Amino acid sequence: MSEPIIIDALIVGGGCAGLFALAAAQCAGMSALLVENNSLGFGQTTSSQGILHAGVKYSLGGLAGDDAKEASEAAHEWIAMLDGGLMNLSNVRVLTRQCYLWRTSGLRGAAGMLGAKLALRTRPESIDESARPAWLAGVSGEVLTLAETVIDPRSLLEELATPHANSLLKGRVISVTQSANHVDIEIESSRRVMVRARHLIACAGLGNQDILGLAHVADTPMQQRPLRQAMVRGALPMVFGHCIDGAKTRITVTSDVSTHDARDVVWHVGGQIAEDGPVMHENEFAQYAMDEIKKCIPALSFTGCQFASYPVMRAEPRTGDGRRPSKTFTHTSGRVTTIWPVKLVMAPMAAAAMMKQLEHSPRTTGAHMQWPADLPRPELAARPWESAQWSAIS
Repeated sequence: MSEPIIIDALIVGGGCAGLFALAAAQCAGMSALLVENNSLGFGQTTSSQGILHAGVKYSLGGLAGDDAKEASEAAHEWIAMLDGGLMNLSNVRVLTRQCYLWRTSGLRGAAGMLGAKLALRTRPESIDESARPAWLAGVSGEVLTLAETVIDPRSLLEELATPHANSLLKGRVISVTQSANHVDIEIESSRRVMVRARHLIACAGLGNQDILGLAHVADTPMQQRPLRQAMVRGALPMVFGHCIDGAKTRITVTSDVSTHDARDVVWHVGGQIAEDGPVMHENEFAQYAMDEIKKCIPALSFTGCQFASYPVMRAEPRTGDGRRPSKTFTHTSGRVTTIWPVKLVMAPMAAAAMMKQLEHSPRTTGAHMQWPADLPRPELAARPWESAQWSAIS
């Protein structure tokens, strides 16, 4: 085996969190490299609906807690980046700058809508019935618009990865040995690679558990939260928004043009149905999801459309009650820093928190280190609907 590659930081995990961490570290003058054992964004990033949450999901019931405030602040930072700010993400595909909020009938829907109106930092605006899109015809109560941006996650991955292509390696970490001043990491790739880094940054989502186990880090427990996302494909309008029912989003819909047939639109549907889905058989979930979608958007016919779904395992820092964590998580134990941004919108904040924890760390020379040219680079992960098994909606 050749001599170890000596760097300041090795980042494990090539999703949104890892790529933001890599960019932040290199921008700060650190020699940093990244390793990904699958494809860039595989798992949680490509499963994201691409919503830069303004906090609506966390503000229902009128309680604007830490998670709602953090999401709202992060969303404002994203707008600056998408508009070509200091970190220029102006080439990322923006699918919409506006989402709709509407509610189910009954007191719970009305209460949830009131909570969103009162709690959001960016207040939603009511629109006249005559100004509603056709697909919202016949819904109960108010329809609101919210300045909530939706991006194409795969486009984001490409934009983050391209400037750092030679800093990305496809490989699997197989051993981690910590010492007082550095950490030795062995990677299995097209050949064995040894890295000696001042810091190991675990941004691997579900894979963090294995990395922490190899590093013998026991003070960073993880929880897994299963979801099942729904997708609908066909001659559909582009829909972006949340249907509110009490303190929950009954469905959240984002849309993109199908890569299978440019005449079709794909809906990516989450919300409460995604939370409910893991306990159901796939066929049962398809029926349940379509029933919910039809109740929330009664004006549309789904004749000729197709349905698909896929499981997602959210990996997060453990909470006392097993629910979604309220804030980003960045924790350093010895030479290992673990990051869980919790939501796509919070990934830049998690990278900034990482840099704050490492800001006093000495720097090596050679901030522009690259992986050897003979080693493989990871590809971008496919969008979920590109590999799904579709079936006709009855």
